[in-house]
Amino acid sequence: MSGPAMPPFAMLRAFEAAARHRSYSAAGRELNVTHVAVSQQVRRLEDWMGVPLMQREGRGVVLTADGQRLATGLLEGFGTIRETVAAFRASDAVRPLKISLTPSFAMSWLMPRIATFRAENPNIELMLNPSADMVDLRRDSYDLAIRFGDGDWPGVESEPFLPSRFAVVAAAALVAGKAIETAQDLTNLPWLQEVGTDELLLWLAARGVKVEDKHDIVHLPGYMMLSALREGQGVACTARVFVEDDIAAGRLVVLFEDDDPDMRTGYHLVRRPGPMREPLKRFVGWLKRAARADAAMTAEAART
Repeated sequence: MSGPAMPPFAMLRAFEAAARHRSYSAAGRELNVTHVAVSQQVRRLEDWMGVPLMQREGRGVVLTADGQRLATGLLEGFGTIRETVAAFRASDAVRPLKISLTPSFAMSWLMPRIATFRAENPNIELMLNPSADMVDLRRDSYDLAIRFGDGDWPGVESEPFLPSRFAVVAAAALVAGKAIETAQDLTNLPWLQEVGTDELLLWLAARGVKVEDKHDIVHLPGYMMLSALREGQGVACTARVFVEDDIAAGRLVVLFEDDDPDMRTGYHLVRRPGPMREPLKRFVGWLKRAARADAAMTAEAART
């Protein structure tokens, strides 16, 4: 019975490195193994080939005639592989980082902070797509999506990033003197809703409130919704993190708020399964640092 047509890759890799460096020790440093491990792999390759390939000479090694013949092919093959990988990594490093996120998150949280990332990473090109539409990360070649929810989404890797409760809020002037004690009372007020979403309808439905024939709803982009909200044009359901300053200043009041003691809801970093390319690692790391800094400032404000 004939054996496999190719020896194990680890043997070939160790031999190629040793042949290139003419040293087991130098090959071991490159491969992050001991010189003994390299020597053992070369010996196994010699057993597999049935001929001697290397022999020690002083502190280094020299190739036999058969070893030189094998090394010539391997040095060319591995050299091509290294060049191809290097070219791929270089092109991948300059490919724009493509991010999908909601308009409200983009305007209220990301844009006031993004200058810091750009200053730290001037060589990373960003493509930000602020849209409420759900995207197919693989089909549409997105590196990352930033989405609100509990993170339980199939087929993707989701990591909690910015915890926040959903809150139903309104300008103080809009609700002054109005009795708003139950979720049903919200149906008597004008609504503001981000285009492509239906948070308030879902929030009410979860509390048994059916909404029919309501027409005083304005659908608009997230950044415009928050502006209209502050102007008193309607009630909105939004992540509380976007309106904390307005609530603290008294410009907005919280009418209702989700009770989520474990803070499972919030913004998540959503990406395709598998390793992250270097620009994405930097962006994700920066997002996490910015979120931690926000949390520390909020905690400090609460103590004072």
